[in-house]
Amino acid sequence: MASCFYCDPEHEGRKALMVEVGKMRYGVLYLFKDQAHKGRCVLAVPDHKSELFDLTVDERCDYMADLADASKAIKKLWGCTKINLAAFGDKLPHLHFHIVPKYEGGFEFGGGFAIGNPEPVYVSDEEFAEMMAQLKAELNIK
Repeated sequence: MASCFYCDPEHEGRKALMVEVGKMRYGVLYLFKDQAHKGRCVLAVPDHKSELFDLTVDERCDYMADLADASKAIKKLWGCTKINLAAFGDKLPHLHFHIVPKYEGGFEFGGGFAIGNPEPVYVSDEEFAEMMAQLKAELNIK
């Protein structure tokens, strides 16, 4: 689907919000440009499916393993207190999970998280590139 946020490789909305880290076993990992939650990512399925039950058993097993591996890597790399996971899709019906690290005493700790942050936190280009490199190395993504 050319107009889908995740299916269209040139989707301007996605490119404005996040950068592709790379392909995992089944999912595709993206790192948010807004780093108010340091290490915040999204893991999307590579093809246009909207529900977890739309995946085959093997796809679902690989996707959940990717979700666990990405969450573990984020916690290891940046030492968050808790990882929040969320899948919505009401307005964006392409299966994806938000991976949101929460830090005790930090932004939105102890509650939900906003999809869009009214006060985004952007790190330097160098720090963002280093975060991307750390995720790729930790997850063995080429």
